[in-house]
Amino acid sequence: MLMVVSESLGKTQTLIDVARELSLGLSYFGSPSRLDSLMEGNFRRFVLLTEDDLSDEIISSLATVEDSAKFGLIICANREALRSSSSAALLDRFAEFENVEWLDVEHDIDSLSAAARKCRRRMLRLGKDELEAAIIQREFFLQYQPKVERTSGTEWLTKEAEALIRWRHPEHGLLGPLEFLPEAEAFDLIGPISEFVLYEAASQLSKWRKQGLQLKSCINLASSQLNNPDLPKSYERIVKKLGLKCRHFTFEIMEQDIANSEAPHLLVLNELRERGFRISLDDFRVATTSLGAFEELPFDEIKIHASALKHAQSNAVAQTVLAAVTGLAHNLGVSVCAEGVEDQATFEFLKTIECDKMQGFLISEAVMPDIVRRVYSAKGNDVEDVA
Repeated sequence: MLMVVSESLGKTQTLIDVARELSLGLSYFGSPSRLDSLMEGNFRRFVLLTEDDLSDEIISSLATVEDSAKFGLIICANREALRSSSSAALLDRFAEFENVEWLDVEHDIDSLSAAARKCRRRMLRLGKDELEAAIIQREFFLQYQPKVERTSGTEWLTKEAEALIRWRHPEHGLLGPLEFLPEAEAFDLIGPISEFVLYEAASQLSKWRKQGLQLKSCINLASSQLNNPDLPKSYERIVKKLGLKCRHFTFEIMEQDIANSEAPHLLVLNELRERGFRISLDDFRVATTSLGAFEELPFDEIKIHASALKHAQSNAVAQTVLAAVTGLAHNLGVSVCAEGVEDQATFEFLKTIECDKMQGFLISEAVMPDIVRRVYSAKGNDVEDVA
């Protein structure tokens, strides 16, 4: 899938980060004719415009391909101000397109990513029957992204791999999890998909261990699954069936309501930990978390979101807060992992705040299991001896 961006938006890091997060190609246009050429073909696209692009020529270019190519339109402009300007009529014409999202001029990675995901879901329009068929016909598969861990010295060793689900859709091609898991939750199919991921990840872990690769597995766990009181026992049964221990697995979850200590999801999390599974708080952003309740949460690890890292690198106060949170986590016996590490500067920064683990494109993208095996076999038989 392609993200077609107006040059008036600039080649910002936000655009690059969103394209990478959503696995999109990134192309720019500076004229209607260039937009025409980028809209050729029937594959799906996102088109990002600014107020400067609201013109009859752009409308004509998009209208020409509307019937033959699916696209989502994201407009970064002050919509209310445009209503009272000479562009009001153009505004109404753009609103007639089927798949449109509006963003503030001053948008960030989260708002742009959310708008793109909404557009993508409208383009796909996946049905329950498609997802059920995918489960039965085993169209899903896993890729694995390594996580490195800081040792007592200066080395960072690979100890874990995060299992990430993909879908080889017979019509749409390769789909990432954000393109179908929301529908899976809506159709109440997330349960069998989650079991598939755990079983496949455990099977792969068992294979690696027979080959001498002493990896552990990290698995994303959907929030809706945490209301199932039978989940801990069921997952323990799957793991033990494959000859593994619960401590070999970390479940990564998004932060839930932490005000009610009797909430069902907290009871499930606690039982998972009692059975030996590790729990990681994913997408930790510091400012959105109640530090007063931090020590009460049933987590073994916090996973710092890439946006929090970027903010801390450019803001002295944010850096101090992040370092303090890292110190608090260590005092509570909680490890700290950074996600979205893409450059050497971020790598060096993480060493200054004593981060325990990291993952991202600087370390490795998500790859197929045979690539993991080949890479680490070339360096040593025991993955725990490999940086």
